[in-house]
Amino acid sequence: MPVNQQFKERKILLNEAESVARMGSWKLSIGTDSLICSSGLRKLLRKSKSDVITLSTLLENVVGEDTELVEKCLAQARNKYQGDSIDYRIHAHQKIKYLSLTIKPHKVKSKSIVGAIVDISERKENEIKLKELSQSQTSIIQILHENEQKYRLLFEHSLDPIFLANQDLSILEFNPAFQSLFGYKNGEILEVKSLFSQPKDFQFFKNTIDEFKQIRDLEIPLLTKDNQLKVCLLNGVFVPDHLLPNYCFQAIVRDLTLRKQAEADMILAERLSLTGKIARTIAHEVRNPLTNLSLALDQLRSDLKDNSEAIANYFTIIERNVGRIDLLMTEMLNSSRPKKLNLKLIDVSQLLDETLLLAKDRLQLKCIELKKKYGNHYPRILVDKDKIQIAIVNIIINAIEAMEPGKGILSVEANVSDHLITIAIQDNGKGIAQQDIPKLFDPFYSNKKSGMGLGLTSVKNILNSHSADLSVTSELGVGTTFFIYFKLAE
Repeated sequence: MPVNQQFKERKILLNEAESVARMGSWKLSIGTDSLICSSGLRKLLRKSKSDVITLSTLLENVVGEDTELVEKCLAQARNKYQGDSIDYRIHAHQKIKYLSLTIKPHKVKSKSIVGAIVDISERKENEIKLKELSQSQTSIIQILHENEQKYRLLFEHSLDPIFLANQDLSILEFNPAFQSLFGYKNGEILEVKSLFSQPKDFQFFKNTIDEFKQIRDLEIPLLTKDNQLKVCLLNGVFVPDHLLPNYCFQAIVRDLTLRKQAEADMILAERLSLTGKIARTIAHEVRNPLTNLSLALDQLRSDLKDNSEAIANYFTIIERNVGRIDLLMTEMLNSSRPKKLNLKLIDVSQLLDETLLLAKDRLQLKCIELKKKYGNHYPRILVDKDKIQIAIVNIIINAIEAMEPGKGILSVEANVSDHLITIAIQDNGKGIAQQDIPKLFDPFYSNKKSGMGLGLTSVKNILNSHSADLSVTSELGVGTTFFIYFKLAE
């Protein structure tokens, strides 16, 4: 191929390459001011073939802030024959165009320099968009992080227990309030099912979740780690997470135990108040005719001259029943009358020792083994000693009567925890049916043939007057435990 033909083809190829790359090149020899430039440069600078292009031409339309940068680069190349590379901006048709200027000394011809200008507007615009996008993403990430922190704080500091579970109802995470109520620690393998005391309750919960994807205001007893029952209000919902292959179940638990206890105490207080009114009414209506009956009986005995054994037996029966009716009236009044307290600080160990002495004879008569599980270093409690002793003795007598002679074991224990002193009185007697436990403190309820059903009512009344709580656990054939809770000053 002829040399001229090769040269033309190379020139065409160079022009096409410059057009594709949006660039142009030039050369400056010493002693001249005009540039030898490619068609790509003329196209980039929008110059015709007849236009003379000099170094000054390269400064045309340069954005003011960049002019000094370009001048310095060109002067350094022209005077010191040093290479450099800079990016700058020019005004082009009411737009800003970004150019990159590279200058180098000529490798063959001394004291000559060559240069190239590349249109990098598209790259710069993409960089600006990428930067703006990055800033936007950073801002979004910051907002998400702040929201996450906000909801994490709500999760961590919520007074109500919260837990998160997967689609299989395996608990993934829970907050400190849940840990405090149920006694579990994060990291322990835990199923939602294990919180339910009754399988039928869990099945109802699961069926509701499967059908409606949520559950509202389910009032239900839940189990703690140490198998204590807590009456709770459960609300939960399934939240789909499209980034994960499963769903997340979120639930909030509200502990209603104290509120339910308060409601039960209020109901009992109302019953006690009603019992008091009934007792006072009956005492008024019965005691007057009862007194008349006693006086009439005495008069009849003195007037009646028949001293036969049969007549004497009838007098005895009437007197005994009059006395029993009078005793019943007295018991009713004592069980319901508000207690006037003589409060003093009492050592718990001393209180229990002295109270057990009052029941010593009964324990010995029935050959009951006594186990004392308390020390001598408890905080003192502010109580009316005599009345608290009456309450504890009543519980102990009930325990003794529930046990078989010679086989019974009575355990009296005291513990301090959570601003409470707990006294536990446990027997190994016949036990109480679960359905009967709520009735124990009702007036006139008794499972003893000769009982009036006012003993535990009086116990509850005494403890209520001391702001002390009382609970009972029992199992038929195993035994019963009464727990008395005294609050300590904080």
